[in-house]
Amino acid sequence: MRDRSLEAFYTFSRSPRIMGSPHEIRLSRLLAENHLVLGPETADLKRVLVVVDESLASEDLDNVTQLFADKATVKCIYAQDIGKETETSFYGAILSGVIGNSVPCDLDLFSTYTKLLTAGGLLIVQTEPGTEDKLVKQLKLCGFLNVIASTATPGIVVGCTALYEVGTSDKVTFNSETKDNVISAWSLNDNNSETISEDDLLEADDLKKPSANSLKVCATTKKAKACKNCSCGLAEELEANSRKTAPEPDTSTAKSSCGSCYLGDAFRCASCPYLGMPAFKPGEKVQLAGNLLQDDF
Repeated sequence: MRDRSLEAFYTFSRSPRIMGSPHEIRLSRLLAENHLVLGPETADLKRVLVVVDESLASEDLDNVTQLFADKATVKCIYAQDIGKETETSFYGAILSGVIGNSVPCDLDLFSTYTKLLTAGGLLIVQTEPGTEDKLVKQLKLCGFLNVIASTATPGIVVGCTALYEVGTSDKVTFNSETKDNVISAWSLNDNNSETISEDDLLEADDLKKPSANSLKVCATTKKAKACKNCSCGLAEELEANSRKTAPEPDTSTAKSSCGSCYLGDAFRCASCPYLGMPAFKPGEKVQLAGNLLQDDF
């Protein structure tokens, strides 16, 4: 049994003018396969927008519009003029690049198509054979649904918009009985339920105010001792405190282990207690001259 969707195409094919125009034969077949012309399964005229490039003359576009005048409301437009279409949610189908040279598959162009199509509108796009998968991903990113590559015609990808328009809203109603059950499930007005006082959960140690020193613990060891790779600042704080509490070293009876301390800083080691003092003779008490404590300015 022959497919009904192709009956309209065979009816068009009997026209001598169509038989001599390849792009019109291709367009008529696509319209019939997707039920976009009047036929057994289509009772009303569909608004169809055919987007083409500049390879087709304006006379050819007028001929296409007149050819399908009694089967569908077909309008042809050049791709660069698509921005002039101001009516949103107007067309039931858009055919892009299916006749003439292919129209560039541009994401901005597809976004414009979504605004021009009605809810559930159909989009048919022609691309280079072998690149159908890439085009399918692009159309899905633009919000088209049920996007598939045609198995009958190479390079054809078909998708449709959602069955609702952008900004559509609907009131959500709840069953009153279900709502009451949900409220009662979270109700605390149960006299048989036992409650626990939060004060009873606290012990005597919990009520004591902790001291500042007890709070100084390492985040890793949980003790008042810094870990090896301390990064919380506890190691520096403990070191500073140890310096404050450490007694001053008694250097009155200190003896030089190297015997060069009296020669000056150039001969003193890093831990020498005489660092910063002037050179002196062995056994001599080091004293700073009075003028060294005065400003030079």
